[in-house]
Amino acid sequence: MRFYSTYIRPLVIASSFLAPILTGCVAFDPAVQSKVEDLRERPTVAILLFGFDSEITKLSTVKTVEGPLSPEEETAQLTVALSQIQQEARWLLVSRLAAGQGFRIAPITTTDALAEELHLKPGAIPSAEQLAEFRQRLGADLVIASSILDYGKIRWQWLVTGMLTDMTAETIALGIATSWNPVGLGANIGFELLTSTPLWFGGGYLFGVAMRPVRVEARAFETITGYPIWQAMEESVYAWSALKTFPEEVQDKKEIQLELNLAEIMESLGDSLTKQELLASRLQRQPAVAQQ
Repeated sequence: MRFYSTYIRPLVIASSFLAPILTGCVAFDPAVQSKVEDLRERPTVAILLFGFDSEITKLSTVKTVEGPLSPEEETAQLTVALSQIQQEARWLLVSRLAAGQGFRIAPITTTDALAEELHLKPGAIPSAEQLAEFRQRLGADLVIASSILDYGKIRWQWLVTGMLTDMTAETIALGIATSWNPVGLGANIGFELLTSTPLWFGGGYLFGVAMRPVRVEARAFETITGYPIWQAMEESVYAWSALKTFPEEVQDKKEIQLELNLAEIMESLGDSLTKQELLASRLQRQPAVAQQ
């Protein structure tokens, strides 16, 4: 499920809201297959370690915490948890691209070593000079830089704007339909607060379904001129069907819910890039045109 604002009209609350929850949204479909049959035309891509766009300071944001922790213990566990999320995100994207058979993947260890040598931090946009180093030393036609924008909670600036916009639109539409009946308007605002808060603010439950928002943005840069040729942003909030395949004793674990949403995002990002049908010969001869 993408994090879209499809909210409920009061007259069709049950049917329009419960249906998508019960059907679930993490499909884990087979990877989109590249149509580039010539192995020599498959571009070599270096995938950088994912960065975090906003600082995460609480362990409880990314996983279920059992019992109290000292500040030192929480800091140590949080550092490990964030590193695991970064590594997992990249591994999922690498796996999806490999399954699509449209790219050759530069070794992760040499990619990380070169990024460290170039002082390129996770999530940072590489300069043209840094990209040229990836081409010269790793033979990379593309470099992918990605950021985890939100993980577990969405920044309040996005929340307030989105929630107020949604509620305003709902109120205006209902007001026109009911001749601005105060009872109907009040009921709609109350229902919006009940249902929208878990969706926008995350970390809550709605009708027994955990809302764990994750947002990721990824960009691919060609390494001759440093031009961005692809970028995409994906969001996921809940993973109902996939979560039900796990043992009941772990279904409430926040880290499981978040990892499933992250997996769906990587699935979508990988397929999106594979669909571009990028050719090594074109990337090596001329700058490509940016695609959204």
